[in-house]
Amino acid sequence: MKQYKVQVYLPPEALYDIRAAVVKAGGGVIGNYSGCMSWWEVQSCWRSEEGAVPYNGEVGELTEGTEFLLEFRCDEAHIRAAVNRIKEVHPYERPVINVFLLDDLSF
Repeated sequence: MKQYKVQVYLPPEALYDIRAAVVKAGGGVIGNYSGCMSWWEVQSCWRSEEGAVPYNGEVGELTEGTEFLLEFRCDEAHIRAAVNRIKEVHPYERPVINVFLLDDLSF
């Protein structure tokens, strides 16, 4: 079965809600382990353009802030549910969610 690596940027206060959403959707399972994910603090910047409704910052201004980058693995059977669930609970208007197909190297 295909495996994916998912990265999502989020405000620190949303970490537990998004982790719970991932687990509920079947993400973060590696073998006989569940809830497997990592996160760390990153510094980010963005400019909200006209028409945006920013979670943080003001339209037209460059904003810098602390975010978390959350990563987890997800199998093909659960990837759509996991991404959709993140979108449902994520507080950002347009969350950054990166999905990478992992190679099956079968070492």
